[in-house]
Amino acid sequence: MLERLPPATPFSDWDLLYGLNAPEPGFVWTTFTFGLRFNYGERHVALMVAYPHDAGVLHVHNSAGGSRDYQLSHGENWIYLNAPPNAPRFDFSVSPQRAMPEEVRELGVLLRIAHRAANRAELDALGDINEGVPGDWMPAERILAGPLLTRCLLESFVGPGLFMSYIDLRKRPPALEVAVFPPSWAPPATERTIKLAINGKIVDLQVRRDRNEDGRYCLAHLPATALRGRVSLRAYTSWRGVLKPLDVRWVDDEGRDLATGQELYWRGNGHGKLPPDENTFRVAGAVSASFFLGSGASWFVKMTKLYTELTGKPFAACGNVLDWGIGCGRIARFFERDKPVLYGVDIDAVNIDWCKQHLRWVKTAQTSPDPPLPFADGMFELVYGHSVMTHLAEADQLAWLAELARVTKPGGYCLLTVLNELSWFIRYFPDGRSADQLEAFIRAGIIDDGSLDVGVDADRPGVYRNMSHTSAYIFRVWAEFFEAVKIVHGFADLQSLVVLRRR
Repeated sequence: MLERLPPATPFSDWDLLYGLNAPEPGFVWTTFTFGLRFNYGERHVALMVAYPHDAGVLHVHNSAGGSRDYQLSHGENWIYLNAPPNAPRFDFSVSPQRAMPEEVRELGVLLRIAHRAANRAELDALGDINEGVPGDWMPAERILAGPLLTRCLLESFVGPGLFMSYIDLRKRPPALEVAVFPPSWAPPATERTIKLAINGKIVDLQVRRDRNEDGRYCLAHLPATALRGRVSLRAYTSWRGVLKPLDVRWVDDEGRDLATGQELYWRGNGHGKLPPDENTFRVAGAVSASFFLGSGASWFVKMTKLYTELTGKPFAACGNVLDWGIGCGRIARFFERDKPVLYGVDIDAVNIDWCKQHLRWVKTAQTSPDPPLPFADGMFELVYGHSVMTHLAEADQLAWLAELARVTKPGGYCLLTVLNELSWFIRYFPDGRSADQLEAFIRAGIIDDGSLDVGVDADRPGVYRNMSHTSAYIFRVWAEFFEAVKIVHGFADLQSLVVLRRR
């Protein structure tokens, strides 16, 4: 009987409006709320959804047909939708909103098959189809249109231009990979020539659109709108094959910086032994040693320059410094010993043990996921935390902001990275999440993308999460604890730096 049905509609024939991702060809996972638009004349649709829990409800709303509720059972469920040609959009909500224990993402339902037909009878061969019952669920009102939101994001966060770079040591000689988003006022182009200052020498580089089809670039997390290029670093490599220290900046024709705070600094291995891959994975995921070292050195050098800019003092004259979330010493390994005195704390016992053995000049201690820290009031002139606030739930963030303010001396600074609007643009738009999801993020100000299980939160599973903030939220909420001085966009790859001053 099934052979007489029209073929299943490929996912490319749907408008996946929001709340969906297609990790592999042939199926689409949804979040707890999602939207579809059917682009064809037939008004009768049978949609197969696979539900991962014992029982739940799929709420569906159509502007012409109203709302209906469909009871779901574990496994495959056929859902019947009446799709009027003048109202082809459907909004969906899954309840209850339960996460899978083994998943770090929110998973609503799995969309498997869509059959379309000219009349209801053509779908009977599918067997038992859930007709649903009238319901009262209504999707949240969406005011901002996609193009308007796109323009706002581009002008606000990529408008001045964005520069990202990476040292690739996989081949000899090593290479510098570069990705740029030109300023919004620049004429659109699929390729252009930019200028880089490498150790003060200005070089021209041709950059172009590239979707990584040949696997050439390591910066694969960037959307297709990036312009990419490579520079051989043979001239900066010793006869022993060791890459010399590098300062890399994106500059204009006069040698002036175009992306302040987004420079790349290479300082080799720093001090001490390199951590094993399993240690770096716990703090940075599956990254290469060159990314680990380059990102750590860049963080350190930019922090020292920023400290001098803020205080007028050389970094060596700084008082006690706290690395809040030291991990396996990505940044700490580039400190000069005892200039200034560095303390490091982390909730991860595995990496703290590693630091105690291999970064012995750092005063390290394992701490609880909850305050307080084992330090006196006002003990530190400078506190920094890379990718810590990106992994704490909102209530935990507020508790820790109060605690960091306590241990920072009056007039001292606290430097914390966040995933803000810039990160959301690069990670999810325009190649990923929809304009509606971005709008929801901007409205909420803070988004919890679920727990991330890499072993760091073994003492309290679930505390380690993926969190994003808007800049407006930071200036409004964090100002209760610190003076929010500024945000440096793109300071650490996709993370921006929040500069806070203890009043």
